[in-house]
Amino acid sequence: MMKTRTITGIMLLVLALIVTACSSENSPSLPGGDTAAHAQAAPTSTPAPTAEIAARPTYTVERGTVEDVFSFTGRWQPRDQMSLTFPINGTIRQVNVQRGDAVSAGDLLADYDISDLENQLASTQISLETAQSSISSSATGNVETVENAQISLANARISLENTKNSSPWTNVASAKISLENAERSLADAERDYREALSHPEESASSVDNAYQQLLSAQSSLKSAQISYFSAAQSFNNYQYTVQQAENSVIQAELTLQRAIDAAAGGVGDETVRSTQLNIDQIEKNIADSSLYAPIDGVILEVSISPGDSVAAYDTVIVIGLPEPKEVIASLALADANRLSVGMTGKCQIVNQPDTAVGCAIRSIPLSSRDADQTTRVAAGLENVTENQLVEVEMALEVRENVLWLPPSVIRTFQNRTFVVLDTADGLRTVDVVLGLQTDERVEITSGVNEGDLVVAP
Repeated sequence: MMKTRTITGIMLLVLALIVTACSSENSPSLPGGDTAAHAQAAPTSTPAPTAEIAARPTYTVERGTVEDVFSFTGRWQPRDQMSLTFPINGTIRQVNVQRGDAVSAGDLLADYDISDLENQLASTQISLETAQSSISSSATGNVETVENAQISLANARISLENTKNSSPWTNVASAKISLENAERSLADAERDYREALSHPEESASSVDNAYQQLLSAQSSLKSAQISYFSAAQSFNNYQYTVQQAENSVIQAELTLQRAIDAAAGGVGDETVRSTQLNIDQIEKNIADSSLYAPIDGVILEVSISPGDSVAAYDTVIVIGLPEPKEVIASLALADANRLSVGMTGKCQIVNQPDTAVGCAIRSIPLSSRDADQTTRVAAGLENVTENQLVEVEMALEVRENVLWLPPSVIRTFQNRTFVVLDTADGLRTVDVVLGLQTDERVEITSGVNEGDLVVAP
């Protein structure tokens, strides 16, 4: 039967070509526009190539799902991260941590070589003592006032440093995690409640239980929101407290200077003032030459080594909270914008399909101005090593219960899109209309029926 169909198809093609050739030879040539008019009056059909070659495979038109899937990879890393920088330029003296180390708040992570700063401080302190000695020798009183002012200034500086070291950042981070968990729990409860309502055969107690769970999740979310707002307010209050402590230091400095001026009778006050300002700046630079861990966390990245020159505010160390972790990917902005927050898909460790779990897009950069340019995906992966590569698949568009064929059997010829059907009467070409197209499947919206046999090109 197949051989007979093959011979029949070839004979039909040869006959069509002969007819076409004869039509072309017998058509009279008309001058100018008459030729075009004649062509329009008697169009010549162009046969599509339908000759079948023996042993060509056939494909059955099937009904199923066509998905446009966007795949990318990311790293399994802690969700909450901080980039650490030095506020001044310098040369690295020592680095005390490496990637993967667990650290506590206040641990010294790295520092600059401060030999030059220490020499400058010693020299400037001698200059200050000389200027103050000159003032003291010419003053007749108010020594106790100056000493008290110096003590007050020292206490103000200690208070400022203590305030800076009391940052409630971890409370804010913890409250944020609780808030996000509550939001997810509410979403789950709403889904369960809608599911219970959609099944009238379920008992009333099941619906009531789902409703109670929804109310509980709503209440938990409100509590988490209040806790987060409270933590954020505490952090704002902390910043105000730091500013107040800084103002107290400035006030103590002014008080000390007025006491010195009064004791000296105005002699050498400019020298003392400028020298003290130099000392303050050098001491600040020395303090800024050490980098401490702001939180209890784990070191995610270290980009410096002893001897490196570092510019102010360049990221040198990245620290994060150990848990929770998520997939963090660096995508081109155009690719990231193909996704949307809340979109669900599948995540798995690269080349390990047995680890596949459901996952959801948690955040994407909306523009190049966003501080965080990473795409973040929440997933329930377990026992995954930090920095492990994870493959993410997100379905951008899904067509279910549609007719489809592999792309390889779709043909085009002179602006036609068609397929060749293997029918009981032989080969037949039919035009088709395409829908969603992917690398593996093409949706066919019209032209064929389920179960049709399509011959491969």
